[in-house]
Amino acid sequence: MGFSNDVKSELLREPMREECCARAEMCAFFMMAGSISLKGFSSYALTVSSENAAVVRYGFTQIRQFLGIAPELRTARTTQLGEHLRYQMTVEGEDAMRVMEWLDMKDSEAFLGIRREPSEAILEKDCCKRAYIRGAFLTNGWLNMPEKAYHLEFAVQDERHAEILAGLLSGFEIHAKAVLRKTQWVVYVKDYEQLSEALGVLGAFQAYMSLENVKILKQLHNNVNRQMNCDDSNTDKTVRAAEAQLQDIEYIQEHGGLDQMPRPLQQIAEARINYPDANLAELGALLDPPIGKSGVNNRIRRMMAFAQQLRESRGEI
Repeated sequence: MGFSNDVKSELLREPMREECCARAEMCAFFMMAGSISLKGFSSYALTVSSENAAVVRYGFTQIRQFLGIAPELRTARTTQLGEHLRYQMTVEGEDAMRVMEWLDMKDSEAFLGIRREPSEAILEKDCCKRAYIRGAFLTNGWLNMPEKAYHLEFAVQDERHAEILAGLLSGFEIHAKAVLRKTQWVVYVKDYEQLSEALGVLGAFQAYMSLENVKILKQLHNNVNRQMNCDDSNTDKTVRAAEAQLQDIEYIQEHGGLDQMPRPLQQIAEARINYPDANLAELGALLDPPIGKSGVNNRIRRMMAFAQQLRESRGEI
């Protein structure tokens, strides 16, 4: 099961209990995933369709809970974007009129007397705006696996619905973008901070914690990679430095011997010959008495300066 379905399952376990919020959520169901057909003079059929059976059952339960109406449930196959089984709930006739009145969808001045976008009364309160966004996600929302990318999107019917949804999200400081993708408008969020805010608005708090855990793991993984890269870089530098030191030591040995140098420099040269892979701290610990990194670095610089002077005296530089 994907992250998107996990979030929807979490939301479906906590139904809207306040009637104003239930109205807003069901309004999103019918506005975002619904269709309306005329069945005769002033008689309508309202249908909500989804590939998620649990979402349709939830809508059925909420309509029955608040209106005492039991919508008809059915399945249908669609060949759009491949063959899919879709689940539908439908109300007709007087039941459809009651649902439309409850959702404030009737408008004598609108085409067929039906409002095509949520009314101000439905979205009057912040809690209802959250419920509408939640309903839009349940029917038309999708979340990417956060381990791969931070991405939330809503597929909407047209540009006007995209503007409405983006505006509602903006009211909660979630700056979503709307784009026409082929023939469908999509409202989307890609930023981690914006996605976490959106999960909070939806009320998906378990998903929010999961997102936080993913972020922590990503940061830990990135920190480990940076440290490993840093360690690799430091190892390369140590190896290159040791190779240069060994070349100087070999030159000194070939042209006079290490006993030409002061005893402290002889000691550091012998330690480097015996432990070519050791770093400065490790070389210092091998000496008797031990010395620190700065002391080792000082002796190595003097030893390499001795080799330089030896080359100059032989006319090789």
